[in-house]
Amino acid sequence: MNNKYCKIPNLVKNNKHICSNAKLLYGDILLLCHKAGYCYATNKFLANNLCLTPRTITRLIKELKEENLISISYTEDNIRRIYVV
Repeated sequence: MNNKYCKIPNLVKNNKHICSNAKLLYGDILLLCHKAGYCYATNKFLANNLCLTPRTITRLIKELKEENLISISYTEDNIRRIYVV
């Protein structure tokens, strides 16, 4: 990502049901959604940005989804799109 910082809304920052890494991931997803309205980054890409493993990203995405902070859909080509709710 070429932007210098990401913003994490207070709604996410103060959410006690998600861990700190999930909050950071939300910030990255929000930044990537800026142009198209959705993020299509892979877990590997997101993991590299946060110095985590792809498996950890899977768990963090689940946390964000369970808190209704993101939604996920798949294209006909099975490409994942992550939307900020």
